[in-house]
Amino acid sequence: MLKEGLPKPAMNLLRAGFVVAVLAFAWLSLRGRMDEVGDALKDTSVPAALGGLALVLLGLLITAQLWLRLMAWADGPLPQRDGQAIFFIGQLGKYIPGSVWSIGAQADLARKHQVPARATVASGLLFLGYNVDTAVLVASISLLTGGLDSRWPAWVSLLALIGSLVGLTPALVRWAGTRIAGREVRISWVGTVEVAALMAGAWTAYGLALVLLAPGLPWHDLVALGGAFAAAYAVGVVIVIAPAGVGARETVFVLLLTPALGVGPATALALLARVVHTVADTSLAAAWWAATRRARLLPDRDHRSGAAADRNVIADAGHP
Repeated sequence: MLKEGLPKPAMNLLRAGFVVAVLAFAWLSLRGRMDEVGDALKDTSVPAALGGLALVLLGLLITAQLWLRLMAWADGPLPQRDGQAIFFIGQLGKYIPGSVWSIGAQADLARKHQVPARATVASGLLFLGYNVDTAVLVASISLLTGGLDSRWPAWVSLLALIGSLVGLTPALVRWAGTRIAGREVRISWVGTVEVAALMAGAWTAYGLALVLLAPGLPWHDLVALGGAFAAAYAVGVVIVIAPAGVGARETVFVLLLTPALGVGPATALALLARVVHTVADTSLAAAWWAATRRARLLPDRDHRSGAAADRNVIADAGHP
């Protein structure tokens, strides 16, 4: 998707293939498990399911703001409406095996706004880095505070905590942007605090969503649920061959939550979380695509209406 000079029909074909691949792999991630998803939904009330979906949507909208800030810091600023559309449509690429499809799709879409591909690539890589780093931070805190039962010595979690804090330092982030993506990203300590606040909001929203989706509304397990989801997310990103971390994410999630919830409930919650996040991703992508398309059509319609009015004025001028 990053190649310059392709004719418009070829680009349209590539984009259509991208959408088809996303839908195919999203379906494959749940194939054969819809009965289990249905059973899990039976134990969740409609208000709780809708509330969980709303919280996941909120978390995703928060992460979109992080990506837009990274784009601005990488000298690739985008307007809110178009930027969110680019982000959410591109994010569907995570359902295709590999870690580059989302970034490639976003770079292709952002190029229409004269944003250099390097800026989008740098922002996309740092976006993934911040998500994984803060996921490790959340999981480490959950393990060290006893929210989750660790199956390894506490010093391992402590090292992970220290490593994630070091990974947030502006100097290291600037170095990563320059050396890995070839683009300078102007991030300061103030920006780092802003990143941390945004990601804290996103992880909190995801954790609260899991509480609503779990049978019995186990609010006392919020730290465990949030920590397990964060750890599972980090592993899912690292396993690049799994579309959106499917399989790997659920395995880690169930493993960490079995002591608190039991195997059955943990498995059901993992599947339900997968469905809710998939619905949220596709809904936001579709909504922002429709919003930007409508915005593009309105000026054309106004232009045509104005041209027709001008023709009528000229015609009337020729008739006394």
